[in-house]
Amino acid sequence: MNDDNSCLFERIRKGDETAFELVYKSYVSRLYYFVYEYVPNTDIVENIVQETFMTLWNKRTTLADNTNLGAYLFTVARNNCLYKLRDRRYKQRLFKSTDVDESELNENLDSLSAIDMSLISFSEIEQIIEHTIRRLPPQCRTVFLLSRFEDKKNREISEELGISLKTVEMHVSRALKLFRTTLKDYLPFTIFLFVR
Repeated sequence: MNDDNSCLFERIRKGDETAFELVYKSYVSRLYYFVYEYVPNTDIVENIVQETFMTLWNKRTTLADNTNLGAYLFTVARNNCLYKLRDRRYKQRLFKSTDVDESELNENLDSLSAIDMSLISFSEIEQIIEHTIRRLPPQCRTVFLLSRFEDKKNREISEELGISLKTVEMHVSRALKLFRTTLKDYLPFTIFLFVR
């Protein structure tokens, strides 16, 4: 766990709501896109993500000292997804609200069940993301951070930085190309970087 996450985790354990909000902002998009890959219904996805953060808050005092926030949140989200995909009521909601058929849902369930969260190194993913961001040229890095980590629209970035919309699009495209290479083995956990 990097030092920032370790510090945030300790603050959350002590009931610091500001630290919890920082973690929420940092992970909400990542969890949303991860869950949506397996449960393609925005209402259910939003519920799963909210339940995931509620679980972190409610269990904060009982978690181990060396808990990795990313690993914990993705594990809880995965388990919530599995529960929903196995529950007949949620399956019916998915059939009614999407064009997903039962075989696709079963494939999602199988692939999600097969992910061994204990083998996923979330600190490794975070290090790859940080290292890749550092490799980007300064303006490209700034544009990408505004786009993917502050959820700003391309037009907002263009106006904020005083550059053309085409330049913003070019920087985002350039960054994504590099990330697709460096994170190819971790796509379900980093999909939030690629979807807009």
